[in-house]
Amino acid sequence: MKKRLWILIFLIFSLSAFADNWTLGVMEFSFKQKQKLGESSAKAAQVLPQLIVEQFSSENIRTIPQKERLDRKLKELQTQRISLFLQLSKEYKSRDSLVLSTYSPKKLEKEIKKQMEKIRDIEIKINENLDEVKKEIDKAAPKISHDENAHSDLKNKDDKKNLPVFPIKLPFSFFQHDEKDEVITENVVLYRSDSTALFAPSEKSLEAGFTSWDFEQEVTSAKINGLITGEITCYGDYCSVTTHLRIYPGGEIFGSVQEVGLLTDLMPLADSIARNLDSKIANALPVMLDFDINPKEIAKDTKIMIDGIVFSLTKTDGSFDNKIIKDAGIHHINIEAPGYENLAFTYSFTDDNMFFVHANLVPKVHGQAHIKLKKYRDGVFHTYGLNQAPVSQEEPSAKLDVNGKSVLGVFSVPKKSQEDSDSSNIAFFRIPENQAFDGAYLLVNAKPFDRQANIDKRRRWMYTAYTALICSLPFTFYYKGEFTAENFANSQGRGDYDRLRDLQNRSNICAGISAACGAWTVIELVRYLWAADRVLPAKTKIDKKSMKEAAQLSKPQIEVIEDEAAESQESPEPESKESVIQNNEIMVN
Repeated sequence: MKKRLWILIFLIFSLSAFADNWTLGVMEFSFKQKQKLGESSAKAAQVLPQLIVEQFSSENIRTIPQKERLDRKLKELQTQRISLFLQLSKEYKSRDSLVLSTYSPKKLEKEIKKQMEKIRDIEIKINENLDEVKKEIDKAAPKISHDENAHSDLKNKDDKKNLPVFPIKLPFSFFQHDEKDEVITENVVLYRSDSTALFAPSEKSLEAGFTSWDFEQEVTSAKINGLITGEITCYGDYCSVTTHLRIYPGGEIFGSVQEVGLLTDLMPLADSIARNLDSKIANALPVMLDFDINPKEIAKDTKIMIDGIVFSLTKTDGSFDNKIIKDAGIHHINIEAPGYENLAFTYSFTDDNMFFVHANLVPKVHGQAHIKLKKYRDGVFHTYGLNQAPVSQEEPSAKLDVNGKSVLGVFSVPKKSQEDSDSSNIAFFRIPENQAFDGAYLLVNAKPFDRQANIDKRRRWMYTAYTALICSLPFTFYYKGEFTAENFANSQGRGDYDRLRDLQNRSNICAGISAACGAWTVIELVRYLWAADRVLPAKTKIDKKSMKEAAQLSKPQIEVIEDEAAESQESPEPESKESVIQNNEIMVN
């Protein structure tokens, strides 16, 4: 039983290893303008396509459409016809050459008859090939139409509810079949398995065009199924890039993407183009994104940005629709609502046609926290790069803007001299999320000093202590050994007592020195680790004393002011508190 199981596993992995690959290639982009360009601009034509295909280095799957399958079949039949025609021309030439032979008339007639039989066989094969071309076109026509319709409308998920579902998801995509026709998928691999390898056609084929016979032959000879071509238009530091995904054989444009960006920063440009090309390379059905926004009351005011395009869940007629249809592939989504923190993420929407996005938005928190140093000194607190809050003897506490999120800031003091390093007058601090609320009083032990110099200093001291320990050990071991040997000799009645006492004293002194050096090494190691740990930002703590004082000040105070008329009269003391309040003015602060 175990042997059969291993055989089955071996067959499955063997099939996956020999699955067909769909090769994606890219060639150097061209410039639309004919004027002379700078070196950096010319370099972009090579670097940009390499950056684009680099995004597809991880293994992707492409669903082969019926049109592409037909083109492959027609290309295969065309190759066969050309081969048959070359054979036919050879047989005709062989037949014509018989006329010049020295054969007898009878043998000549027999040889010509043989050649004509060969010619007829080849002609029959050519006719069969042509008939097969017509059959393949007629057979693929409804399937191509079905593919085109499938990409214009989403499949209804309710139609699949009553269908039998296989209990185990098959591990390889080429095992899965569609009801109407077999779904063929292939692994997307890069040309020469290298993102830096650019396809370089000959100048002759390039001049003939991407759909020419010569260009197609060079592409198919390189075993490229999909070729990315591009054209760049530059104005100043900005460029517009139009890329096309061409499918071979045929050279037809399967998808196009246009993007604008900086020539000096090609990575965002390449990332955007690759993200838009991903769905076209995968050739998957469109997907429906069903958004569930919480809290529910803000859903109508929520704006969703997908790959830089803004979608509103509220339509122009006032109706609410939480479903958005997009091409399958990798999409960057940003969800915004007034008064709430933005939510952004990137996800690969593939292998299904319906996705539910549950977004729990968190309200924005704005306020101010009071922060002061554990040990006062003049300086400035910096947060978010721009906000500054100085502290002084008059105002030892600074106010910092907080929004409920962790804050990383810097406390800086003036440099003592120009020779000091840039990090000698700053200290980083961190406010955790649970302390970043309005009205918080915080205490931080931020000490500006040159932490790198302090680490180097502590390292040198640690190495000095360790060196002293190592140097003391040979003397300790030596005198300890001598003392042990002399002590043993003395016990046998052969030793010198005075020498024994001297060795004992030396052994104890060396052991004490080694012990002291060992303790010194441990202390310096701890000090070194402590110095290294102080590189981390100082964490704030709640100043309980200031929080308590602030809470007392925020309580309303009641001040009772006696009425002058009542003061002049000698009346008996009221029986209850209510009567006092009725006869007095109450001031609330």
